[in-house]
This record gives sequence, structure tokens and C-alpha cells, in this order.
Amino acid sequence: MTSGRSTSLTPRRHLLVLLLIPLFGLASCHRHQAVLTQPVDQVYKLALKRMQKKKYYSARSLLQSLQARIPQDDRDLLPLVQLKLADAAYLDGGILNLGEALTGYRSFLTYYPQREEAAYAQFQVGMSLYGQVLAPDRDQDLTTKAIAEFEKVERLYPDSPYVSQARDQILACREKLAAHEFLIGYFYYRRKNYLGSASRFREILDKYPHYTRTEETLFLLGSCLVATSNRDEARLYFSRLEQEYPGGRFTKKAQTLLKNLEEG
Repeated sequence: MTSGRSTSLTPRRHLLVLLLIPLFGLASCHRHQAVLTQPVDQVYKLALKRMQKKKYYSARSLLQSLQARIPQDDRDLLPLVQLKLADAAYLDGGILNLGEALTGYRSFLTYYPQREEAAYAQFQVGMSLYGQVLAPDRDQDLTTKAIAEFEKVERLYPDSPYVSQARDQILACREKLAAHEFLIGYFYYRRKNYLGSASRFREILDKYPHYTRTEETLFLLGSCLVATSNRDEARLYFSRLEQEYPGGRFTKKAQTLLKNLEEG
């Protein structure tokens, strides 16, 4: 009996919900309109609070409404609104949002290059690009562009606290470029294209001295040189491997190959 009574009430509940939805929407709309009529500095603070709560879409809506209310010659609040709009897009994440953030930061730098926040905006240009970088096995054009933007931080704002962070990000970008070259070199190596492989491994050692897989790169390059009968150069790289990574996992392999070279 209880089950039947519950079932008979379901259509009424559905009807009640349908009737209440427009009322909720209307109330929400009124609240939103009420917020938009508040003083601009209060709306700005509310937008910041919503960003702190990770309500980025709502914050962006408020900030966009402010742009229409603030005079274009405003040099105090308007730049901050534009910068926070870019921040909200960046924090929201995703390719489209990062692209929007990139445009926002660049726009800020165009109109307010002398403001105190310009160094931060320049750093964020690099971060917006870095966030879109593809995996090491894909094209790394965005990685190169990100490096160029990070380098501008130190060049244009040498006293900025973001210089150190930009340097760290440059190292992270170079790690990705080195990983890209390593994958290509290893691809050639497995197919016994030792000349092509050696060329890639040399480039890594020359351009990316801080690459985390330098030890393995030295060993593979030496192996390529052994395979192409370039024994003298192979000895140089194997010796370097022993000196720089005496307890490394590739050292014993290198020692064995060196011994075979000497005996040969």
C-alpha cells in the first residue's frame, strides 16, 4: 500500500518541481542583477572571492560586467580587472581557456607595460603557452615559444621576483625539448640507423646539459659510435660516462664495451 501511495504522488512532485524551476531562475537572475548594480569596487572584491573558491566562470562573468562599467581611461581598477580576467581563464584550465588567458595577458602588456604587474603578466604569457605544450613525442613549437616568453621576463624586468621562476620554467621547457630529441634518437637507434641516432644524441649533449637522461644519452651515443666503427670518439663518451656517473646503471655496460674496444 505504501509503495502505491508513493507512486501516485510522483506526478504531483514532478509538477511542483516544474513550477518551482522558473521561480528559482527568476530569483537567481534578480540576485545577479542586484550584484551588478553594486559599486564597482565591491563587485571586484566579490569576483576575487569567487576566484578563491574556484568559481572561475562566475568570477569571469562579474569581471566582464565590470569592464563595461569602468571608464576606459581608468588607470586604477580597469587594469586589475583585465588582469584578473586573464587569471580566471588561466586557472580554469583547458586549451580554450589557456588561449583566452594568453590573449588577456598580452593585451594587458600592450596597454599597461609600465605597471608593477607587467612582469607577472609576462611570466603568465609563458605559462599560458607552457600549459598548451604537447607530449614529448609531438611537435614542440609551443615549447620554443614559451622559452622565448620566459626569457623576456629577465630581459625586460631584471629586478622582478618572477625572474627566478622564469628560469626554472625555461629549464622545464628545455627538458621537454631534450626529451623530444631523445625519442627521435632512440627511434633511430632501435632501427639501427646509428648515424641519425648519434646526431640526435650529440645535439642533446650540446644543447641540453641539464637533461635528466644525460647518463643514458652518453651510453647510447657511445654505442652508436661503436656500431659505426668510430672507436676513438666512442672512448671519449664512455670515459665521460664513467667520470660523471661512476655508480650509474649504464657504467658497467660502458666498461664492458670499452674493454671489448681495447681488446679489439
